[in-house]
Amino acid sequence: MGRIIRGGNALLPLGISTYPPELNIGHPDPVTLKVTVGEDLTGTALCDKLTVRLRIGEGGSAWTPNRGALKSGVTGGEGPGQGDGWTPADGYDDGDWQVFEFDPTTRARFDGTWKLTLNIFNIELNDAPGWAELQVVEQTSTSGPTSAKTTNAQVQKAPDTFVFHSFHPEHITAGNGDRVTLEWQGTQDAAYTMFWDKNEEQLQFGPSKPFGEWRSPELHEPTSFMLQARYTKDGKTFERTLTTAVGVVDPDLTVKSLTVLGALKAQGEVTTTGALTSNGALTANAGLTASGGVTATNGIVRIRDLRGPYGEHLTVDSPTDFLAGDDVTVAASLTTNGSFTPAGGMTATGEIVRIKDLRGPYGEWLKINSSTEFLPDNDVLVNGGLETKGTLTANGPTDLAGRPQQCPLKWKSTRNWKAPTTGLAIAEVFCSGGDRDPQVTITSDGEAVDASTFKFNSPVRPGYAVAVLAIRKGADFSVWFGDAGGDGGDDWKQAWFTWVPFGVGALDM
Repeated sequence: MGRIIRGGNALLPLGISTYPPELNIGHPDPVTLKVTVGEDLTGTALCDKLTVRLRIGEGGSAWTPNRGALKSGVTGGEGPGQGDGWTPADGYDDGDWQVFEFDPTTRARFDGTWKLTLNIFNIELNDAPGWAELQVVEQTSTSGPTSAKTTNAQVQKAPDTFVFHSFHPEHITAGNGDRVTLEWQGTQDAAYTMFWDKNEEQLQFGPSKPFGEWRSPELHEPTSFMLQARYTKDGKTFERTLTTAVGVVDPDLTVKSLTVLGALKAQGEVTTTGALTSNGALTANAGLTASGGVTATNGIVRIRDLRGPYGEHLTVDSPTDFLAGDDVTVAASLTTNGSFTPAGGMTATGEIVRIKDLRGPYGEWLKINSSTEFLPDNDVLVNGGLETKGTLTANGPTDLAGRPQQCPLKWKSTRNWKAPTTGLAIAEVFCSGGDRDPQVTITSDGEAVDASTFKFNSPVRPGYAVAVLAIRKGADFSVWFGDAGGDGGDDWKQAWFTWVPFGVGALDM
């Protein structure tokens, strides 16, 4: 199809080619221009018209001075949605250009599944080497009304002194490690460069390296060669390339990806620095070494004995499921640096199990469905709540209360707290004189208890009373200290509040 081009805002890819494939001025026969439209398009383009414009004249940028000899034709585009047949119009004169229009019977929809070839025949090349110009104008859109979009292109017209053809190997196949001779015909004063694999060589000729042939290095796999010729005349450089290939018997293969649909047998070692993937059976009668990953997709991998390399640890870097009925036996120690999650029971016989941090799964409660004995000198620390639905028995000294807190209360005032843990609120009131009842009241969860005392002025016979209320964890509670009768001074009256937490739970005193 030739080289593929597309203008800046054009929608359709174009393949530009000629017959003969390479043009020289002075060619005795008229030549043909072929413009292939729409092949390998990604997406969709709607098209109402295509136009090909050729520059006319005697210069290097023109094709021919004889515009009247030019003819046009079209192939393809007969199917539904493809234009239902295209009609080439006779060319017409537009100054330095000859214009050829191609119209579909109905709007065409290019989608990459079909192509159209526009042909301009009977081009009598002028005698000026250079690059002949053409334009392809498409009337296209992705949807709705179409608009004109232009793609510019050039085709090389080489001097008649630039000859280059017949590039071929002396033998089309070679043995693994053999060298081959490549031959061609061409202009001797052109510059030649040979390309193969990722290599290139600027060719030099002399008595030991005659023109028109080149000896390859040793070949170990089928190899493609490209020979480029560059010819300069009158300050202009023209370029052409030819390709050929050589097959190798019993080759070494280097591929980017390899898909094996059946069995793959290796009589020697198999080494991969990347992933090795087999959708079918993969059998190695000798060692199989992978420096990178080995992946088996939708298949079963059966291994008699799986080990790390030469005594090193075997690393399994993937979640691993051992299915029902498939036991796992570890003859030596089992070490896990991450989580260890058995879906069924876990039994350790005759050994000590050491666990740094034992938790339930993802915030759920850990259930211990067995009597548990904590041996002497092994304390149990509970940072959160401790709840038992059965009997809690302590055979030794037991400490359930946290450190008590105490503060004095101010006359005719109320203190408020939220209980950080279950505990006891204790309020004490003391009076050594006065003529009213000093009182303390503890209130929480709709319940209140109070304590009050009354004494005439008698410092040697003070009055004293205590109020106690159990407070649940998280409950709001308050303590009031004042006069039960509503008046009286604060002389000879004192009160204190004591908080005894059942656990760790301090108040802001």
